[in-house]
Amino acid sequence: MGTDRRSFIRQCGIAGTSLLLSSRTWAIPPTKTPGGRSLTFGIISDLHHLTFRVNEETRMKAFMDQVLEVNPDFIVQNGDFFQPSGAAAIMDQWNRFSGPKYHVLGNHDMDTCDKATIMGIWGMSKPYYSFDRGGYHFVVMDRNFLRQSDGTLVDYASSNWSPFGSPFRSFSDTAQLLWLQQDLASNKLPVIVFMHQPVFLSQWTTELGNADDILTIFDAANLTADLGSNGKVCAVFMGHDHDDRYGERVGVHYFLLNSASYAYNGDAYYYKEALFAFVTLDPAGHMSIAGRTSVYRDSAPDKVKAAFPAKISDHRLNLI
Repeated sequence: MGTDRRSFIRQCGIAGTSLLLSSRTWAIPPTKTPGGRSLTFGIISDLHHLTFRVNEETRMKAFMDQVLEVNPDFIVQNGDFFQPSGAAAIMDQWNRFSGPKYHVLGNHDMDTCDKATIMGIWGMSKPYYSFDRGGYHFVVMDRNFLRQSDGTLVDYASSNWSPFGSPFRSFSDTAQLLWLQQDLASNKLPVIVFMHQPVFLSQWTTELGNADDILTIFDAANLTADLGSNGKVCAVFMGHDHDDRYGERVGVHYFLLNSASYAYNGDAYYYKEALFAFVTLDPAGHMSIAGRTSVYRDSAPDKVKAAFPAKISDHRLNLI
């Protein structure tokens, strides 16, 4: 870990009194990589550039400025990034970081196009995939399938999901679920998963798609991990809900990441500063999340402020 990154996390603060950095720490299986070192990644979710015609280049720049200061091992955007129109400015910011960069498909990324189009802009060769880095195995999932009235699943494309009710949204296809089972079974490292739509913690209980199938796969993988045949699923990072939540289920730590830009409750209520986080995994088996706290940019109802705090991880826990 570079000096700048260590300084950033150790100080637990950044310029500006309203931008507060916070941390949570959890125990996860130690990496089996000999002589391992800490690994850090930056993550941003639900930027929603040009949603409601609001330009979010300033928020993206704020994230990338911190990325360049921290110099993480890689960065991830966790879906609902932008639509093809007006994408150049955000991609210019994104590409300021020369290290590895990973994308997760979100539902609004296909509001005006199909998956192939947005993936082409991102340079994303597959809608779901996995990779190893720093003694950990990372899995990226695609939850953007629509279940039609006859039960078949089709890709989200050009807002085809919007006319359908919540129970028909946020599915992963059968081929992906089979791939997920095989990928986890063949892996020996601790596992971190990224997905846009939640499978756990969501208040939108009717829009979970086939979340139970995914949870069952995670449960089965961790049961066999206890027998030493594969790596344990340690944590799952999710977006979509524009909320900040944490929960544990069957030994897996689930994190619902807040939007970089706004809370939504009938209307969009924008945060003053961008929200994002840096996650550090150390060889001893600890995970720390350093996030941001802001305030609402404009007036917002008290019920919105109470239900949707403008933060990511605004407190510390140590469960070691």
